[in-house]
Amino acid sequence: MSKPPGNRAVSRFELYLDTSPSVAAGWSMGTVREPARLFGANGVRLHADGRLWISELVGEHLSAWDADNDVLSTVSPMGSELQGPDDIAFDSEGTVYAAETMNGRISGRRADGTYFVLVDDCPAVNGITVDPETDRLYVDEMREGGRVLEIDRHQRNQVRVIAEGLDWLNALAMGPDRRLYMPQVFAGTVLAVDPESGAVEKVVDSLAHPTAVKFAPDGRLVVAQASIGEVTAVDLSTGERQRLVSLAPGIDNFDIDTRGYIYVSNFVEASVARYSMETGELDTVLSAGSFLGPYQVARAAEGFIAADHGSICRVDGDGTLERVSRLLLDQPFAAVGAVEVAGVLVALSQAGEVFRRVDDSGEWVKIFGSLSGANSEYFAQDADGVNAVGVGDDQLLVGMRRGDVVVLDLDGTVKSRRPSGLTTVTAITGDRAAIVVSDETTGSVLVLGEGEPCALTGFVRPQGVALTDDYVVVADQGARQVVCVSRDGDRREVAATDLPLGLPQVQANDGRRSSVTIAADGSIIVGCDGDGSIRRLVRS
Repeated sequence: MSKPPGNRAVSRFELYLDTSPSVAAGWSMGTVREPARLFGANGVRLHADGRLWISELVGEHLSAWDADNDVLSTVSPMGSELQGPDDIAFDSEGTVYAAETMNGRISGRRADGTYFVLVDDCPAVNGITVDPETDRLYVDEMREGGRVLEIDRHQRNQVRVIAEGLDWLNALAMGPDRRLYMPQVFAGTVLAVDPESGAVEKVVDSLAHPTAVKFAPDGRLVVAQASIGEVTAVDLSTGERQRLVSLAPGIDNFDIDTRGYIYVSNFVEASVARYSMETGELDTVLSAGSFLGPYQVARAAEGFIAADHGSICRVDGDGTLERVSRLLLDQPFAAVGAVEVAGVLVALSQAGEVFRRVDDSGEWVKIFGSLSGANSEYFAQDADGVNAVGVGDDQLLVGMRRGDVVVLDLDGTVKSRRPSGLTTVTAITGDRAAIVVSDETTGSVLVLGEGEPCALTGFVRPQGVALTDDYVVVADQGARQVVCVSRDGDRREVAATDLPLGLPQVQANDGRRSSVTIAADGSIIVGCDGDGSIRRLVRS
């Protein structure tokens, strides 16, 4: 693989594929947001060799970071048997075990590089830890009525239930008293569970969405408080608390080394950094806050908005990013689409439901969709749900998974509904009574207006669509191109090619899309979900 020029870090896309984005004659391209180094940042765990292993759930990728030398290596690539690793743990033989939250599996990779699945059915498995003294493997589940389990490391699907009926558990750790300690994220508590008897005791409360626990060398319990962005040490004998590190909300996990450094990951913005435990000061940054996607970029009254799985962001013309809503902390959905309609933010959940943001409170209210219950909106998918959101003539447009086009009021009232003629709607936009829809599965793009639909052809996997006065703009992820086609289909121009659109390897569908939108100045804004960048195309 050729290296990028200068000292620029290799982007996550370039770990797999060389890319040299270029434009056609008469076009220029600039970068609004630089590429990201990580696909995501979830569970982190220090290996015996001193490197920090990082699980990147939405990229189905494991990295290892030598923080002293800032060397990042791939230890389990996208496309391997590890599919969506969340938390990770090591045993004494060098095997890494992964909790695959979204797949409900426990998988692993041995020191010799071979992969295996240890448990096939473990709903919402999240935290995972190995007792360093005995090599016994334990997991918990992040769901209502979750369980704490011991897993046999040598026999597939051999599971012992230690405790059950415990809600929303996350990254756990073995304590010095030989009990398992684990946070209850939404209850704001930490529980201690005896692995032999199953006895449960609440040991800490009044926490702000605790997501992970570890023990400091001095024996204190250390807790990540995700919604306030704080890592806190708690003396369990006195209850005294000390803030160790303060950073952006969205902390996922952390680990502590013997030199007094603490390594912290943030699942909202895919950041990983090392801090001094003694002073709380930032020491080394692997990855600053960036996009997990972006999953959709759309024009707003000022700049752009972007859906980014765990957050909704505003991006100004210079690329400055503000996360206006950090989801999954107090909102029960992951966002794969976002638009602004009449100044109101609207988000599409991965499950296929539409939410509207209430500006006064910042809360999100579901306005369209059939699923119900706290679990469904995060983990399930509605086969007849929404697959795309867009704006046309200042109205909210919704594309359904089974192909219908719906025009919605912001209170969820259906103003109109009609079939598009496509199997499914991947992306949708509109202008001047015309609606454009794409179907990535069939390679189709249709312009719907008065009269018969106009089919635009020649695409491999068309995803994002946008409209100018003269052209339909298509992000063709399959060809890694941005293409401009006249509304009647007679004229066609490839504006940009070799873009980092889509993930560089086939992996599970998590709802991400390569997207395009039109800026106020007429330039084309491209959401490059492959490397986390945003590019701007201008006809010169």
